[in-house]
Amino acid sequence: MLALHGYFPKTLSPYPIGTPKLETSIVLCKDRILKVNCCNPNRQTERGIEFDIGGAFYRHESSTGRDLGILAASVDRQSKGGLRVLDAMCGCGIRSCRYLMEAEADFVLANDANDEYRDLIVGNLKQVERDETRWVVCHSEANRVLTERYLQRDFFDLIDIDSFGSESMFLRSAMLALRLGGLLYLTNTDGYSSGGHRPRHSLDAYGAFVRPLPFANEIGLRMLIGGAVREAAVLGYHVTPLFSYYAYHGPVFRVMLRMNRPKILENRDYGFIGYCNRCGHSQAFSWEELGKIGCSCCNSEMTTNVSHGH
Repeated sequence: MLALHGYFPKTLSPYPIGTPKLETSIVLCKDRILKVNCCNPNRQTERGIEFDIGGAFYRHESSTGRDLGILAASVDRQSKGGLRVLDAMCGCGIRSCRYLMEAEADFVLANDANDEYRDLIVGNLKQVERDETRWVVCHSEANRVLTERYLQRDFFDLIDIDSFGSESMFLRSAMLALRLGGLLYLTNTDGYSSGGHRPRHSLDAYGAFVRPLPFANEIGLRMLIGGAVREAAVLGYHVTPLFSYYAYHGPVFRVMLRMNRPKILENRDYGFIGYCNRCGHSQAFSWEELGKIGCSCCNSEMTTNVSHGH
């Protein structure tokens, strides 16, 4: 388990996200401060790094998730002595910039399917690292670039997939391109599925039939982890969750996993979560208990809301 509490890489800026620079006006908005660059509204600042977002999608609210990825990468680099990162959906490239500058990655492959962002990404990367041997920008569909890396036996220590919705299609190709013992940072932003409103969709994507529950944030994380555990088992690997993160905007579910050597899964690795609508009690059940699911409050079967998860 990574111990992230209290650790900051030496290059992490002490200034908070959005620290105003010259030519930046400050707008007080209730309980928060918004910054606006008067000359260039596409110019942003994150952890002391200035960059352009151009027409790419960018959310400053997601910076905490990026912080956690950078911290994990920094710890991993210190323990192994090297770090190669594949940013599968880099957008404007800020995540790749931070892996280079703050996590001190030896090499970053920044990929985005939209080749119209090339000048934008290259420009941002050059601002933080002039040595172009430390990074490469490419424009392919994520599955294709991951599969190509695997076929060329070009493995990475960390693969970051900041996808949209419940796209589980990248799991297998990402695991194949990942070095044994490497880190896989996954994303899910499908609040409908994690909230139990599209159970057949969550079943297709992650093998979990999710019903509406009052703790949808936890279920969403378990759903994502469970899908990765099953996919790894198919490939003969075993993944261990290092940390999970939920953010209300989106919503966003992020999970950091380490891929290890094969391990026989135990019964506790798969199960069901039952919830009683009468008393609010929830409980985990194993496969062997499927015909005996009930709640002690009424001594009867727990007839609703049974979700398959990890």
